[in-house]
Amino acid sequence: MEDYYTKIENAYDDLSKGLKKVANYLLEEPTAFAANPAKKVGEALGVSESMITRFCLTLGYKGYSELQDEVRDHVFNQKRIFAEYPLSHNEEKERPFHERVMLHDQFNIASTAENIKEEQFKQATASLAEADQVLIAGLRYTFSMAHWLTYALQSIGINARLYRPDLDAHLDFGSTKHVFIVFSFHAYSTETLMLAEEAKRRDWTIIGITDSGIAPISKHADTLFPVYFSKRSHSETAPIVFSFLNALVSGISINEPERTRQNKLTMEEKRLKQTFKL
Repeated sequence: MEDYYTKIENAYDDLSKGLKKVANYLLEEPTAFAANPAKKVGEALGVSESMITRFCLTLGYKGYSELQDEVRDHVFNQKRIFAEYPLSHNEEKERPFHERVMLHDQFNIASTAENIKEEQFKQATASLAEADQVLIAGLRYTFSMAHWLTYALQSIGINARLYRPDLDAHLDFGSTKHVFIVFSFHAYSTETLMLAEEAKRRDWTIIGITDSGIAPISKHADTLFPVYFSKRSHSETAPIVFSFLNALVSGISINEPERTRQNKLTMEEKRLKQTFKL
């Protein structure tokens, strides 16, 4: 059965401007829907109570109370994510805690893998392999993802740079083939979105890695990779994203074996020289 998150993604393009406003608020502040009646949610948004009801009916719910019950379950489950990791069968709860967590990650990775279109994956790896410059941006808890991907791409010969907000804007590249990889997860950073908007204006190729097919970065991305996780919790994001990034780097390596081999040899020589001061 589809949850409210999936229903919004599927219906989003056909929603009116007012209903999109309600949808965005629900995605960003589910607790507001879980804790308040429709009238109060409408007041917070500056829309009528009837629009909140119409939004629920449009998604296929019988009314606001049915949607609210589902959102309450979602919010409650998020808060107890580390208290229990229920799997598909009751006997799985008898497994050791670490095994339940890791099997849960495995489930999320498999769900994301199934939703990635092969053509999009090939397009992304080709764009990165052919790029003169690659800029990678991720803020807050996605910074570690951006940092790892920068290092991994550099290790296979890709001219990648990590966006550092404490330094310069990083948009003054002098070559012609640019790729901008942006990590954009809720709450979506306005800084990375503004960078993506500017990169789009300069005709860069933009690859978005995000948590929803209707996330704000989707308006700018040439290729979008949404990751899927059952409880919609930030704590679940990293294992899925790192697995996908490994696949992305491996995909480039397979298509560029000689460049990858030569660059790994060069990096290993540099490492040995730095370690042993040769």
